[in-house]
Amino acid sequence: MQFTVTINQVKALEWGLNSQQALLFAFVYGCPSWTKPIKTDDGIFFALSKAKIIEELPLLTDKPDTAYRMLKALEEAGLIELSSTSNITLFRLTEKAVEWNQKLDGSEKYPTPPQNKGRKKIRSTSEKNPSKVGEKSEQGSEKSPTNQDTNHQVTNQDTSQSLQDGPDKPARNLVLVVDRTDAPRVEIPADMPGPKDPSCKTFKVWANYAMAYRKRYHGAWPVWNAKVGGQLGQLIDRLGADVAHHVAAHYLKTSDAAVLRKCHSLNELLANAESYHTQWVTGQRINGTTARQMERTEANVSAAEQAAQMVLAKRQAGDRNEYL
Repeated sequence: MQFTVTINQVKALEWGLNSQQALLFAFVYGCPSWTKPIKTDDGIFFALSKAKIIEELPLLTDKPDTAYRMLKALEEAGLIELSSTSNITLFRLTEKAVEWNQKLDGSEKYPTPPQNKGRKKIRSTSEKNPSKVGEKSEQGSEKSPTNQDTNHQVTNQDTSQSLQDGPDKPARNLVLVVDRTDAPRVEIPADMPGPKDPSCKTFKVWANYAMAYRKRYHGAWPVWNAKVGGQLGQLIDRLGADVAHHVAAHYLKTSDAAVLRKCHSLNELLANAESYHTQWVTGQRINGTTARQMERTEANVSAAEQAAQMVLAKRQAGDRNEYL
């Protein structure tokens, strides 16, 4: 999620943008400085998934269709050009859009470095005083990250498809461990919704739950929203950060009819967190059938114990009669 989004209200009013459109364009304007450029027959575009908009701008919307409609509104305003591949939205800024970053005299508020010939001008940094490219900052020297004020500079905006694979393609370095401590690490697809920053409190438990969910439900991701984030935070508080992600993945193996009807809702996991923790520790998956079997077994054991006690009591009574 972005910490800060700067809106040019003068231009927003001049272009007839409402507050939501202005918020979205302020974000989109800075995207070319960090998102992946894609070469198409019509020139250079930039990859920007609807899921990424939702993740970075939670105040804007939590619906992919709404995010796309807002992008179309920016296109109709003449600020961006849209294109797409088979499964991702592409965009690029127009000449008109460059005015967003200009002073009244036409000069740029944030100087833009020279671009390769044939490319439109884009802002490459969100800092008022850009630092030298490649120079390593001192630890703690910046109050906010330089990557357009976002809280995770390592976000992989490459999405799930292979676009322009090559030696310069950024490595996907987000990994997780599913269900068991000895399980192999699994690469996280770039189209996974929800938090992508490993330092986020709910990242590991969400990634485990989401990956196990997608495996169980044939490629479908679970829904991510503010309620889900809050539930996962409560799960971590109740079980501990060291095991909550294991329990979340183990929960997806449950085949109880009540859980299946709700498609392994987090409501059920949170309501019975301690029970699922015990099932993970013992390696058991208790459903209605196994519970009834355990109940019958316990009843049989209890009946056998009672019968044995009765036999013993009769034997002891017989022994006493012999000496009367």
